[in-house]
Amino acid sequence: MAAALTRYRIMAFVVGTLLIVLVFVAVPLRYAAGHPALEEVLGPLHGFLYLVYLVAAADLARRAHWRLGRILVVAAAGFVPFLAFYIEHRITRQMRAEWAEGAPTGAVAPEGAGEI
Repeated sequence: MAAALTRYRIMAFVVGTLLIVLVFVAVPLRYAAGHPALEEVLGPLHGFLYLVYLVAAADLARRAHWRLGRILVVAAAGFVPFLAFYIEHRITRQMRAEWAEGAPTGAVAPEGAGEI
């Protein structure tokens, strides 16, 4: 399950970064400066990578037996600027806390490992 979390984290970072560049650089360049080239490249690229992000998130959700609410929040994080970074951080912290609770060594969960 650690590999699934790593895949999810990488895709959350990539999709979140690309979305910020798309929304705050490419779209203004298209409409304010009349240069649509960057948006024409980044728009479809973000769409494709968002689908890869959803597959990575679905794989993690299946393995971790997530509830519907968590799945919907993770899905929304891919199309709201900056939300992907926050949700990725929360998911990672929660997953690690859940693993620590299930660990036979008696590991202590990190502080603030609240549920989404």
